[in-house]
Amino acid sequence: MKRSHLAASAALALCLAVTACGGGGGGPGDPIKVGSINGVTGLFQTPEVPPAVKAVFEEVNAAGGINGRKIELISRDDAMNPQRSTEAALELIESENVVALVGSSSAVDCGLNRATYSNAGIVSIPAIGVDPACFTSPNIAPVNPGPFKLITAMLYYASETLKRDKVCLYFTVLPGSGGGIDNAIKEWTGLTGKSLAVKDTSVGQGDPTPYLVKAKSSGCQAILYNAQVGPWFAQAKTQGMQDVDFIMAANSYTDANAEVIPDGMKAYAGTEWQPYTDESLPGNQRWAQVIDKNKIQKTAFSQGAVMAADVFVQVLKSIKGDITRESVTAAFKGMQPIDYPMVGTPWVFGPGEAHNPIEGSRFVKVNGGKWEVLPEDFIVPGRK
Repeated sequence: MKRSHLAASAALALCLAVTACGGGGGGPGDPIKVGSINGVTGLFQTPEVPPAVKAVFEEVNAAGGINGRKIELISRDDAMNPQRSTEAALELIESENVVALVGSSSAVDCGLNRATYSNAGIVSIPAIGVDPACFTSPNIAPVNPGPFKLITAMLYYASETLKRDKVCLYFTVLPGSGGGIDNAIKEWTGLTGKSLAVKDTSVGQGDPTPYLVKAKSSGCQAILYNAQVGPWFAQAKTQGMQDVDFIMAANSYTDANAEVIPDGMKAYAGTEWQPYTDESLPGNQRWAQVIDKNKIQKTAFSQGAVMAADVFVQVLKSIKGDITRESVTAAFKGMQPIDYPMVGTPWVFGPGEAHNPIEGSRFVKVNGGKWEVLPEDFIVPGRK
């Protein structure tokens, strides 16, 4: 980066930290600018998210906008690069003067930019919250349960619904996620009084045999797992582990993964929204209509995109007077909960210092190379 670029970024950061400069907004005929930071390229890719958010906004614009003003989405791809992510946040806040961030889907945004959002007095409603900072920041409230609430739900499903006594966890852990996993396990233990039979967070992308041999010898009856699907299940079948319930995280809930799981294996996945493979489920009709009309890939991530855009629009419509960064932030901090049928609990932003409003998971199981939605509704740990 050139020296002048560094100086400009430093000046913007100082401005945010000291004065929360920049108010967002615009005149009566100007668009309502909304920012988003997404992983379109890089290691964590969500290319379907920005067009899904934009599709919802274009739907609103076609109906006359918000008090005659159109919503303009400005998305930046950070490619899971820390420097690009911090620069994107500063550019959106200061140069583009956005009133909020909506539908972000970056694996690094929350941790890097949480202080920037607080200092600027701007709210972020991510489509996909990934790291712990997404759920422990005053100005960020994702529309998904996140990986840690999902882990609690997966453990709860294993022990309380499947009635497994020996529950094990074999995970690949992203940097900074270890504490979130530990807290999820602690929450499950507090609710059930049970403990993991085996916990291994060192699973890599290599040969899964050593992990599976250990799991089998330890008597694991249910295994939570989040790494490569094909090699893991092929080796699990070789090890004769057809009686074990394998419960995968939401990132494994794809059509491609269902197709590579051998017959006879018991493979489940926890979902963060209503299972996207069944469009008849509550909330999915709305999502499918938006996605089909705009020829966007159908994934769980695009569900989060539509939901984030929908709840943003609903709160935006409640604002009396000018729509500015300040009025948008005040509206979200003071809003009432929104019952959104695609998730297990109401979504709300509110005034707190941390926000993880969505809890619970629905579960799907592989049957003949396809995902089958299981009859239980959302499993919300501790809720009867």
